Amino acid sequence: MRIGIDARLYGLEHAGLGRYVTEMVNEVLRTDTKNDYVLFLDSSHAKEFQNRKRVKVIVTQIPIYGFLEQIVLPLIFTREKLDLLHIPHFNAPLFYPGKFILTIHDLIKHESKGKETTTRQPWIYFIKRLGYIFLTHNIVRRATHIIVPSEFVRQDVSQKLHVKTEKISITYEAVSSRITKVRLTESEKNKILFRYGLSQPFVVYTGSTYPHKNVELLINAIIKHNETKEVDLQLALIGARPVFWERMQKKILDKGVGHWVKQLGFLADEDVSKIYSLALALVHPSKMEGFGLTGMEAMNVGLPVISSNASCLPEVYGEAALFFDPDSVEDLVEKMETLISDIDLREKLSNVGPLQAKKYSWARMGRETVAIYNKFLK
Repeated sequence: MRIGIDARLYGLEHAGLGRYVTEMVNEVLRTDTKNDYVLFLDSSHAKEFQNRKRVKVIVTQIPIYGFLEQIVLPLIFTREKLDLLHIPHFNAPLFYPGKFILTIHDLIKHESKGKETTTRQPWIYFIKRLGYIFLTHNIVRRATHIIVPSEFVRQDVSQKLHVKTEKISITYEAVSSRITKVRLTESEKNKILFRYGLSQPFVVYTGSTYPHKNVELLINAIIKHNETKEVDLQLALIGARPVFWERMQKKILDKGVGHWVKQLGFLADEDVSKIYSLALALVHPSKMEGFGLTGMEAMNVGLPVISSNASCLPEVYGEAALFFDPDSVEDLVEKMETLISDIDLREKLSNVGPLQAKKYSWARMGRETVAIYNKFLK
């Protein structure tokens, strides 16, 4: 049978979505030895699949979320005479006539809305949001089946988009070996701390600074702690530099807390690993997630995680994190201070974190995805 995968989001440059698509494509091709595959890829990644048996690559330069996605992409897909198409995001073309499976990672755009969530002019944002709502409600009805990364998202999609839960399957995501556990000499520790303007103790946040990520509450918790305690606690922010990152930088400057909050920007995996080896904890204050990959990566290397108790995070992190109310600065301050003072708790979280991470596997996700394909090819 002939299966197509819309892999335009393949590659780590596409952040979490890119990680999922990259791991999913590679594991599916490794697992499935019977079906033929057509990958619709950006030209920058097409060479990676040259000369692969049972794999055809169609270089597809259609921009993500663009108008051409709805008009031209259905023609490209249809031309390949696919038995099944997998579209690993909610941006499926509404007029594709064939059978397709959809992955929905979350419904953050349903919840996170308003002028703080966009860089567009209000009228453009309003039109795009109407388009998003119209598209998602219609493509979930047209999809043959839907894949989600957690039970929370399964229930969320079922309730908000009025889809029967039997039409939705969970394939949990996982961590890769990109972030590793490292041991540093005293000299190496001092060099890293000096390079990034850090001093211990510090906590780290990794990810974007979109409003739903709730990073400002974390900054306010750092301020509240440092105003009442003798030992200052620093915050290291690791992430890319879109407009939202610049907005956060302005807020840090306006609050006058640049000496406590350090924006490290995008770091190579090797440097992230070193920062994690020196941090007190990773704090994940998000109000909405589909899986919570950054916290799982921290757990995998033994870094304690303090997480909000919102959305899927208690489901995915289990008992391997210290949870707090994402609307309460005081609760987060209390959890950070508990971790600072309780050596036994830090050791416990360091030990159970890797065990929790091992419950998830990209290889299993690949096998489960292929099983879904085969079920709907019959």
